[in-house]
Amino acid sequence: MLTYEIMRSDLLRIKPMDEDLVTEEIEKVISEYNLTISQKTTLSTKKGSVHWHLKKSLEKGVLEVTYWPKEARLWINIASNRRASWNLEMIEPLAKSFTKKIGGEVEQVR
Repeated sequence: MLTYEIMRSDLLRIKPMDEDLVTEEIEKVISEYNLTISQKTTLSTKKGSVHWHLKKSLEKGVLEVTYWPKEARLWINIASNRRASWNLEMIEPLAKSFTKKIGGEVEQVR
């Protein structure tokens, strides 16, 4: 699994009432990259999270984004069995675009 997490961001300062605004900003960034949200859900292991599966037109591969307000975390990952050239090329620029909206720095997590 390849994961990029946004560290030291402004998410710690987000009030519960503003969590929906963060979600909207995340979806705006996703649309700027012309990605399709094929699934939007919550992760059962991370109560209250918002988890997106992103696809690029009809190409194979999935890019996953998770926002977990309770822990003030945002990360982007690619599962090993969902790798494709487009998502490998896009993961870091997408993560950096999120930092422009919420501050912080991108770190690759191993």
